[in-house]
Amino acid sequence: MSKLLDYINEPLPVEQYLSALFKKDAELVIFDIGACEGEDSIRYSRIFPNSRIFSFEPLKENFDKASRNISQYGSKSISLCSFALSDKNGESEFYVSSGQPEGQTNTEEWNFGNKSSSLLPPGEVTKVFSWLDFKEVRKVTTKTLGSFVEENALTTIDYIHMDVQGAELAVLSGADEFISKIKSIWLEVENRPLYKDQPLRKDVEAFLKAKGFVKLYEEVGATAGDQLYINSRYFDKNDFDFKVNNVKSAAKPRLIDRIKQKIAGDKKIHLHNSYSQSGEDLIVSFIFNAIGVSMPSYIDIGAHHPYRFSNTAIFYERGCTGINIEPDPELFKEFKKERSRDINLNIGVGDTEGNLNFYKLSTSALNTFVKEEAERLCDKFGYSIKEVLNIPVRNLDSVLNEFNKGVFPDFLTIDVEGGDELILKGISDKNGPTVICAETISFEEDGSGVKNTELISLLESKGYMLYADTYINSIFVKRDKWLKK
Repeated sequence: MSKLLDYINEPLPVEQYLSALFKKDAELVIFDIGACEGEDSIRYSRIFPNSRIFSFEPLKENFDKASRNISQYGSKSISLCSFALSDKNGESEFYVSSGQPEGQTNTEEWNFGNKSSSLLPPGEVTKVFSWLDFKEVRKVTTKTLGSFVEENALTTIDYIHMDVQGAELAVLSGADEFISKIKSIWLEVENRPLYKDQPLRKDVEAFLKAKGFVKLYEEVGATAGDQLYINSRYFDKNDFDFKVNNVKSAAKPRLIDRIKQKIAGDKKIHLHNSYSQSGEDLIVSFIFNAIGVSMPSYIDIGAHHPYRFSNTAIFYERGCTGINIEPDPELFKEFKKERSRDINLNIGVGDTEGNLNFYKLSTSALNTFVKEEAERLCDKFGYSIKEVLNIPVRNLDSVLNEFNKGVFPDFLTIDVEGGDELILKGISDKNGPTVICAETISFEEDGSGVKNTELISLLESKGYMLYADTYINSIFVKRDKWLKK
């Protein structure tokens, strides 16, 4: 099969999310901005066959290829537009990319070098991809998104797929007031200036947050990655977490940098994928590699989801096994489906045995056994308590005695919204995990939480050293085992 067809037939990275947000037979309005050769427009037309798709590609040779590809593989619902969307109507300079990786050859069907052209001059992109060239600058026609929707009498846009190499905020700014009528957006963000004067990840995030968008998912590496946003005007806040947790395959997304994906061809790219909130699983993996533990066991207390924000999923995929503890019965169902090799327990963990009230909040990531914490979250941030369940609670020793012969697994990760310190106090100096990942900051929506220095001191007193901190979580390793490495 050809590279083009391989790419077209590959599942979209966000397909499962979109299927959760929109019905397959819905008559959606979809924008593919920076369509290149039309491949993604074709993929969207197959997922949502009743949709009206607008594809924007200003380079003539790409436009001509897209036209041929759409004619051969796509549908009549795709309208191809031969100009760029930006923040002004008129003309702009367009920096044309070219080249091919060592050992690869451009063909009529597949061009490696034409995926990185931009309205912005190249910056560090040629350092990241040394084979890329920018030998030509052309004038291209530009329109604002606001003027385009007015010309075409569009009242809403259901979904935008944007791949514009650093010009994201120019496109979104050009929407003007119409941005409130956009329901969802997928785009690339960068942590370093691949193009000159481009907005970076933090700029894009701040802009979209100010416009009422909520980030539904992201996979962003050290340089770049992808994010999916939904508009809070169209999707109820209480549904966000539900939609994420009820998309099975969303647990294993492949939102990788599109440049890397397209230039790869037949070569494998060895990516360091992380399922954690801030890359904690990669740090923990490095620690175990450094001390010579190739297949660490684990116990995940307050596990929440088999993959989303999971610090243990990466080890499970490598063949490791452990214990997952999740008190929410609905969330627990996913562990039985997705983590069948593990021991999965629908209980809570505390310092006593019995039953306790479990407060299910409108955002399930904040569920807690601590009534005061539940009330604080509701009073301060407007969350609500959806349900109070009476859940069995066991102490950690009894769990380990029954399910792991009294031995602590190599890795403990814990996130129980206010109850972490109580559980960690029960860890024996002689029988404890080698590595611990614990949430050490109080929850604040603006990120201004207070660091729990008492918890850090507690673990240091038990022979652990603070190895790394991701602001939200702290990662500890037993001092004696690290020093012996």
